[in-house]
Amino acid sequence: MSRQGAAGAEELIFYVNGRKIIEKNADPEQMLLSYLRKRLHLTGTKYGCGGGGCGACTVMISTYEPTSKKIRHYSANACLLPICSLYGVAVTTVEGVGSTKTRVHPVQERLAKCHGSQCGFCSPGMVMSIYTLLRNHPEPTSEQMIAALAGNLCRCTGYRPILDACKTFCKESVCCQRKANGKCCLDQEADLFDKEEQVSSRLFSTDEFQPLDPSQELIFPPELMRMAENQPKRTLVFHGERMTWISPVSLDELLDLKAAHPEAPLVVGNTCVGPEMKFRGVFHPIVIAPARIPDLNVVKRTDDGLTLGAACSLSLVKDILTNAMSEFPEEKTEVFSAVLKQLRTLGGEQIRNVASLGGNIISRKSTSDLNPVLAASNCMLNLASRGRKRQIALSDIFADGVGNNTITPEEILVSVHIPHSRKGEYVSAFRLAPRRENALPITNAGMRVLFEESTDIIKDLSIFYGGAISSTICAKQTCWTLIGRHWNEQMLDEACRLVLKEIAFPGSANCEKADYKKTLIVSFFYRFFLEVLQSLKATDPCQYPAIPMEYRSVLQDFQTKMPQSIQIYQAKSSQSPQDPVGRPIMHQSGIKHATGEAVYIDDLPSVDGELFLAVVTSSRAHAKIVSIDTSEALKGPGVFDIVTAHDVPATNEFYYSDDPEIIFARNKVLCVGQIVCAVVADTDVHAKQAAAKVKIEYEVLEPVILTIEEAIKHNSFFEPKRKLEQGNVDQAFETVDNIIEGEVHIGGQEHFYLETQSVLAVPKGEDKEMDVYVSTQHPAIIQEMVAASLGVPANRIMCHVKRVGGAFGGKLLKAGLLASVAAVAANKTSRAVRLILSRGDDMLITGGRHPCLGKYKVGFMNDGRIRAVDAKYYINGGCTPDESVLV
Repeated sequence: MSRQGAAGAEELIFYVNGRKIIEKNADPEQMLLSYLRKRLHLTGTKYGCGGGGCGACTVMISTYEPTSKKIRHYSANACLLPICSLYGVAVTTVEGVGSTKTRVHPVQERLAKCHGSQCGFCSPGMVMSIYTLLRNHPEPTSEQMIAALAGNLCRCTGYRPILDACKTFCKESVCCQRKANGKCCLDQEADLFDKEEQVSSRLFSTDEFQPLDPSQELIFPPELMRMAENQPKRTLVFHGERMTWISPVSLDELLDLKAAHPEAPLVVGNTCVGPEMKFRGVFHPIVIAPARIPDLNVVKRTDDGLTLGAACSLSLVKDILTNAMSEFPEEKTEVFSAVLKQLRTLGGEQIRNVASLGGNIISRKSTSDLNPVLAASNCMLNLASRGRKRQIALSDIFADGVGNNTITPEEILVSVHIPHSRKGEYVSAFRLAPRRENALPITNAGMRVLFEESTDIIKDLSIFYGGAISSTICAKQTCWTLIGRHWNEQMLDEACRLVLKEIAFPGSANCEKADYKKTLIVSFFYRFFLEVLQSLKATDPCQYPAIPMEYRSVLQDFQTKMPQSIQIYQAKSSQSPQDPVGRPIMHQSGIKHATGEAVYIDDLPSVDGELFLAVVTSSRAHAKIVSIDTSEALKGPGVFDIVTAHDVPATNEFYYSDDPEIIFARNKVLCVGQIVCAVVADTDVHAKQAAAKVKIEYEVLEPVILTIEEAIKHNSFFEPKRKLEQGNVDQAFETVDNIIEGEVHIGGQEHFYLETQSVLAVPKGEDKEMDVYVSTQHPAIIQEMVAASLGVPANRIMCHVKRVGGAFGGKLLKAGLLASVAAVAANKTSRAVRLILSRGDDMLITGGRHPCLGKYKVGFMNDGRIRAVDAKYYINGGCTPDESVLV
């Protein structure tokens, strides 16, 4: 299927925005996101989280299926797509959709003119999700539009204006429906302003929008069609610096590979292996990609159900089950309905488009939403190894509740059989997560009951829970005990007692989270009980009791609907057309946000000789640094130097209050995540690999103060203590009739700006002058901190801030520390240095909004007059005051 290059290397052929790409030395470890940004300089696709959770890196993937002769368009997260998986596909990024230099696409235009961007960092991903939906459905429903955006996070714009832009493409009306008086809510005047003022809700004019014309979109490259139809498939092998990627085309070849390399993972969507490699440092020297094997993509209907290939994407499974629901009688689709319910909220659209059914099962993640319901439904796994094929029940894998090794390393999951349900059989699935969509569940469950014919006597019962402990677990003792019981309240009471006794939480008996999960476990079964009771009531209204009205809300599913909202403002007829105050005006950079042309720090072009920085942070909360061993790190490929506190020319401590912010830890560390040293290398990958090899030996010291309550007890506070006093408060309290006092607790919070902390330090070549490009809310303090660390006047440091991709108060002092780290490295190496924190390092190093404790005491008279107030406000800034001083 592919050719051999001149040097014998495999050629990777794909298209990006209509441009043919031939990569002769494809690195299996490289993701599409870094390839787009670093190799093709297409910086519109943003790095947000790096794990498929935020959607900032969304692109559209287009493939051609020669059998059906159809082109498939789907959205995907570029941060999880290995470039080796893209052979023969077409990639469209936000730059390929439209630009100010050519033509702004209607999606980009409407997102900007409907005020759908603020910092603009998430906007290219939003555009690509909407654009992909419109390529498949030019007139989408509001439900399709909401589903398409479920995998995209926005941290500052708010979803109302983004959805306003989406509504302009929807085929049905998304108005709140006309009121009884015949007026729409958008037309009604509110009594919020004086009568002389007019109230307006017109935030944009649809008359200005250019129409959507599907005929003007990029076509699928004809060459890729010819390749798919005419070139015989053959195995693809790509060798990287550390990893080999093998993509076989037949099941026999796959079985041979798996027998030779039993520990090699199978990668289809890379939504499991990718995050493990990135965030947990798991390394696989050989990766097998079986997505092109026909046996693993089979879709087959049998007399007793559906057989789906293990490589089928979750989106494809969702479509297949949706079609089956409309073709079979309801009593046969109980399992389909339950699985479909979980698929609607499993991940986002970008994840479901690439994640495979088999990968979800084989990973055996406790947080899998599918495993509990598939196991409870008696789904069968078709396995194969060299010279052997067999079939086992998925429930057998989790029978012991520990995810035992029923499947051997040499075996491949070929397909999954999802059975029809039978008469008298009921299946349900449940999950609870921090967010409905695109979030891992706290706890989930799959439950099935089969009754004796025409009775409510339990013949068979299956209860599986996920998220409760480290693996999917079966409440088999509970199920066995309840067989033969009637489906009534006595059974419900016994079931709840038994299931709580059976599902133990080792080592966390007093944990609040364990108590919460226990509550969810019981709640899920209670809801299952009511759902089945309602179904029984529908079959025989006379025999079974009606569910009391106050309990029926339990049975109502949350419906995802297009939110309805309105924004109104004063429209003065006397206001000058040149006066912008109070009027809805498009963001000055709105179009550039939507086209990906807005330049953020990491989008800046490379500087000649530029180096990359990776920080090494403390793994101890309070410890003495005994030694720092950098010998192995210095041997790493591309490593240029290592920077420590000894390389800081001037001050290593910056005093914003009476306590310092420390750039590099010198003799001891004060917290987990404190920067100890930094590695400078030719690429960010080499810098991070070397940073992981730095060995630091610690002598652990006793923790001092960890909580606000401990600080109060030991009178341990950063100075100066700020006070506002008026009068003699103590004396006033002695004269009042009544006293009320209490406390208010507020936990900490991550700022979670989508653009991580980013710095580019460029030495100018004389007198330690330096240009510092930094994502910050406070350029002046950055200039001051960098100048202090280099020991130069502040006028030799030029601080550049064009725009910030979100901040929320999180890019002040810590941004200054990171800018100083980069500046010190640039000063030592006399080279430009770029520091772009990963999402994990950012959250580890920068802290967040600090936890607070407020204590109040109010004295007042019987007539309500307040005579005395004593209010104390404590903030836990941790080892340094940080931004608590500003608060």
